[in-house]
Amino acid sequence: MAKPTANFRCTECGWTSLKWVGRCGECQAWGTVVEADAAPGKRVAAIVPKDGRQARPITEVSTTSAVYRPTGIGEFDRVLGGGIVPGAAILLSGEPGVGKSTILLELASRVAAKGTTVLYASAEESVNQVRMRAQRTNALHDTLYLASETDLSTVLGQIERLDPGLIIVDSVQTVASDTVDSLAGQPSQVREVASALIRVAKTRGVPVIIVGHVTKDGTIAGPRLLEHLVDVVAHIEGDRHTALRFVRTIKNRFGRSEEHTSELQSR
Repeated sequence: MAKPTANFRCTECGWTSLKWVGRCGECQAWGTVVEADAAPGKRVAAIVPKDGRQARPITEVSTTSAVYRPTGIGEFDRVLGGGIVPGAAILLSGEPGVGKSTILLELASRVAAKGTTVLYASAEESVNQVRMRAQRTNALHDTLYLASETDLSTVLGQIERLDPGLIIVDSVQTVASDTVDSLAGQPSQVREVASALIRVAKTRGVPVIIVGHVTKDGTIAGPRLLEHLVDVVAHIEGDRHTALRFVRTIKNRFGRSEEHTSELQSR
């Protein structure tokens, strides 16, 4: 007798079930169990990699491209271990209104001031709103490009057109892909958008900073898998009525985690 296969899977933690349930039996999340795309007997075809992607001895791998590049904000660089590594995927989380966008705009401005093309894709604010804040903080540079997009395909198109040296997407919960049949912010959408941006970071060797909101209990909104996909998870917190902000690293594949600072100020 054939063994029954799991036909439903939780998009939050990957838990599987033989039948649909409204609540995941593992992570207890509601509405995250969906029908899995089961394909019994289907095998993944082997592909011989091209010359540039073939496995090499570890002694022949160069580390010159994997060095820290300072952003110009000393305390933020210290929290990251020395700066931003090319090709790194960074998740910056925090409560709405804590100053994530303002600090990232300042970071984008300082990187652009060095002549690097920076793409700041804001899905929550119009380009006029971002421009007004940039004018207030003196963050105006010709190499800093703004785009107000909620569609993932359009964001990827902007990246292809500009070929930026730094990409900032604010925020991952407000960008959606038309290949996923759900609303923006849903676990499946967050996972798809984050995965696409991380692929861009790795294939182009360009650092990508993704903004993520947190829930009322202080956890990052979206699937738990999101924290495992990125290289660095930094969390910003502070009183929105004061200028002082605290930033700490929860995860850092390129350096120490649990590094923190209290020197950042949101203007």
